[in-house]
Amino acid sequence: MPRSRRARALALVAIITIGAAVAPRVVWAQFGGRSATPAGQPQPDAKEGPAEVAPGDKQADPALQPVPAWPGQKEKASQFFQLNGYLRFRAYLFHNLNLGYYDTPSSGARAPFYIPFSEFGQSGKVVDGGARASCAQRDGKDCRTDNLTSADMRLRLEPTLNVTDQVRVKAQLDVFDNLVLGSSPESYGSDFGSATSRGSQGSPFASIRAKRAWAEVRLPFAELRFGRMPSHWGLGMMVNNGDCLDCDYGVNADRVMVATKLWGHFFAFMWDWVATGPTTQLLRAQQGQGAFYNADTVDDVSQWVLALGKADKPEVLAEKLALGKTVFNYGAWLAYRQQDWAQRTAPDTNTTYAELQQGLEPRRAKAFTGDVWLRLDRKKLHLEAEGAIVAGTVGNLPTSADAKNGPATILSGGVAMRGTYRLLRDALGIHLEAGYASGDASELASGPAGQPQTSDVNVLRNNPLPYRNRIGRFTFDPDYHVDLILFRRILGAVQNAAYIKPGISYEITDGLSARADLLYAVAANPVAYPGNSVNLGLELDAQLTYKIEKHGIYAGLAYGVLFPFDALSQKAIYGASHDAEIAQTFQVKLAVKF
Repeated sequence: MPRSRRARALALVAIITIGAAVAPRVVWAQFGGRSATPAGQPQPDAKEGPAEVAPGDKQADPALQPVPAWPGQKEKASQFFQLNGYLRFRAYLFHNLNLGYYDTPSSGARAPFYIPFSEFGQSGKVVDGGARASCAQRDGKDCRTDNLTSADMRLRLEPTLNVTDQVRVKAQLDVFDNLVLGSSPESYGSDFGSATSRGSQGSPFASIRAKRAWAEVRLPFAELRFGRMPSHWGLGMMVNNGDCLDCDYGVNADRVMVATKLWGHFFAFMWDWVATGPTTQLLRAQQGQGAFYNADTVDDVSQWVLALGKADKPEVLAEKLALGKTVFNYGAWLAYRQQDWAQRTAPDTNTTYAELQQGLEPRRAKAFTGDVWLRLDRKKLHLEAEGAIVAGTVGNLPTSADAKNGPATILSGGVAMRGTYRLLRDALGIHLEAGYASGDASELASGPAGQPQTSDVNVLRNNPLPYRNRIGRFTFDPDYHVDLILFRRILGAVQNAAYIKPGISYEITDGLSARADLLYAVAANPVAYPGNSVNLGLELDAQLTYKIEKHGIYAGLAYGVLFPFDALSQKAIYGASHDAEIAQTFQVKLAVKF
């Protein structure tokens, strides 16, 4: 090889060798090398030898210095997206939750729970004529269908956008919110037709429901929150955010809140938009006119809330208990709600301004709610209680079949208590729960559809509105669960009743536990129940739960049986008498939490 060509080759090899040795260190120096320290922050000391800093040099080569931080780099580094939520599946078997009642249109009697539609108005006996879908007509013998089976699912997504260390935006969206499985087949025309033979399900209407969206901003002296946000207080007896894996509802508040912490106590002030009435969207198509607005403030329902107290975070509470301390937490929720005028009819897109004016009627309503929450933790003992009272006036009740226009007073209240004591290295739990919700005899305050109606028919006939000037029924939040059948399914929530529920639980193995509870309930005001009696019923509930928290897996089996007493029996109502029958349920629950 000629000398000149050989020289050029040796020079090229030397350049490549030097470049291979230097290039990795340049990249490392610029982007922090193996260190996990965030960009723009000082790097830890490292001994890299003479290749990085030559002996005798006063400073390193400027080309190897870290790139200086750019404006906004710290904020950019803290931006990240979090996604939490769960996917759940629930399957039910409801046996005789209608307590043996079947709707009879001719007499006006109603069942306290849903019944198979094929049994509506049926006698349960084989007779000529009538609907051919009933059990008696199908099987040719005296019978009724007592079972309802169903399954549902929900995918809950709770994204969080951390804008900076001080600002974040959160939301909640439900996909297939309690969707009844099998309820949206591609065709109802034929169960075995060409469309449904594949067993395919279509996309149901409004399959995604956005429920919440709010922002949280940390200020030097307080925290500011605004938007549609979850609302929860104490045990969740009165205000419950519905965030449990088996919850169905959840309280969402359109709210602006300012909260701060002083002397170890929290203070929060909230302004809620409870109801605004019709908006301009209903009145006029605003094509290209921007956002919609509240059409008038005259019919608004506004609420102001002050919450204060002392509540330790779970990790702080656990640390104090580990040190053998007694921890006492407490708080008060004080709310004032008012409305001056109200709409008598529900407006729609065809409603005119004149019709809205004619629909206005004075309400002059105001109410004060006071709620106190207490919690005591000492070693293996946990006690928690919540009590609330609602007092107010309504200057003019709405015109309806239940009440005449005129003034009314509001006075209602409720209390709930839960206690647990743990033994055998916390594996065995002894539980006791109790609660009370005031009630009255007015059908104006009746509960969910199908609730047994008042039995005092003669009183209603002679004086149709004996309680029109008093509203005394208090209703627990429906996501405050105390049983499987009586309050959750038949009455819809704890209302016009008192209960006591002892129970026992045992952790069989790591993640596998069992629990059994016995609930006894009585009526707060017996005349509101069809049997006009005090005793509501006795319910036995048992649950088997398995969970792997690190993987977010939850599974459970539940069984409940209700023995109804005289308060739920019909005594000479509508010219007939019927004793309530035993009800049972079996449930399967699966969930993956993330």
